[in-house]
Amino acid sequence: MVAISTESVERAREAADYYGLEFALLSDPDLEAVGAYGLFHEDGGIGGDVARPATLVVDQRGDIVWRELTDNWRVRPRVEDVLEVLRTVD
Repeated sequence: MVAISTESVERAREAADYYGLEFALLSDPDLEAVGAYGLFHEDGGIGGDVARPATLVVDQRGDIVWRELTDNWRVRPRVEDVLEVLRTVD
């Protein structure tokens, strides 16, 4: 499991330490991953585009086999739904 943040490396490290994350929290301040995965939320923030909150399941070949997008950063998929998808991925 990996999380990607649009924060700087330093801020991502602080968040990982603060929350005691036991998985990698990567930094994407230049929005390269956001663009590559099509996660821009046009005009979604104050004054412009922001990264759309998303959960992706990527198989061993690097193919996206499931994704959940939302316009609201507070809305996340249910853990049970993600686990069900993971059970089906080779």
